[in-house]
Amino acid sequence: MSQIKADLICEIIRRSQTNLLGKKETAAVKGRECDEQSVLEWIMNNAAEYRSSFMARLENYTMTQLGEILKALTESSQDLTEILETVPAYPKKKADCCS
Repeated sequence: MSQIKADLICEIIRRSQTNLLGKKETAAVKGRECDEQSVLEWIMNNAAEYRSSFMARLENYTMTQLGEILKALTESSQDLTEILETVPAYPKKKADCCS
């Protein structure tokens, strides 16, 4: 993988985590299910796994598709889970072969 593609994937994941944590902080402010401590616990317990799992998934995408994903993340408050599940242009994984 080229350094540019790796950097693009890292930026996508960073933006996704920022959006996800923003939603958790908003929920904490509104007094819902999360509080500041739970956001910090999520970061400590899940951030590395979140990063590595999406890094592996995003390696299969072209630079053009990655650019579109980053644009979608930047223009919304969605995270990668929402983007990859709701947008048909971003398949979860390529099929290996015909059945």
